[in-house]
Amino acid sequence: MENSKMNEKIWFSIIICCYNSEKYLKHTLESVINQSYKLWELIIIDDGSSDKTKSIIDKYKTKNSKIKYFYQSNKGFASARNFALKEAANEWVVILDHDDIALQNRLEIHANQITKHPNVKLFFGDTIHFKDDGSKIRNNFDIFNLKKITLEKGKVYESLLIEGCFIDSESVVFSKNAAKKIGKFNIKYKYLADYEFFCRMGLHYDFAMTNQILSKWRVHDSQATNKMDTIYKKELLIFYIKNILSSSSIKIKIILIIRIIKGIIKSIIKKNV
Repeated sequence: MENSKMNEKIWFSIIICCYNSEKYLKHTLESVINQSYKLWELIIIDDGSSDKTKSIIDKYKTKNSKIKYFYQSNKGFASARNFALKEAANEWVVILDHDDIALQNRLEIHANQITKHPNVKLFFGDTIHFKDDGSKIRNNFDIFNLKKITLEKGKVYESLLIEGCFIDSESVVFSKNAAKKIGKFNIKYKYLADYEFFCRMGLHYDFAMTNQILSKWRVHDSQATNKMDTIYKKELLIFYIKNILSSSSIKIKIILIIRIIKGIIKSIIKKNV
């Protein structure tokens, strides 16, 4: 059978969280439908959209029974991700946001990762960052020193804190049961929820990565992290403080304290310029 007997029947639940997604959603949905690996369902959570998001999804739903649509009033993407986990039928959950593109062999690569590393609970890979006009900005891994990153349980948590979030969400597949055991996504974070989730997963489970490119991340002005920069920075500050208090590593404490001080200095300089 093709794809090595579909890697002994590994099924994926792909989750997409939408909010007023009409501009890019078709491209994202097409990238799922065109996957070379066919054992998937698509869980779409509409987080209170007021545009044509639902009508676009409805057109695809009528043609493909593997696409499932759910609506909730606007509660943020952490809540939407948890809703998707509740509805997911499969153990392996794939993150893809409403304006990103999954490369055609992404699920096939994930299936091979899972087969080769049976004890790992979260996998990721490289991504391309690109502009609306299609031009490439860079690869995600270009901005990190991967030699400094350790993916073993506990150590990957430390690597994420020390090196920053080297994991792009649109490259991630993770174990649903493992995610439930650590409390799923933290709805107290609006824009830092994925990073915080990866760190908690890294405290308890081994990770694995591939240098292969899995997805493309669209960089544009309307993204929430650009619009809500102030909230993002406040969440990051809270996140750092919590980890300073909880971490037993003196190195992590010092690094995070220095980051907080640098952030405060930058804010003061920015206000006075």
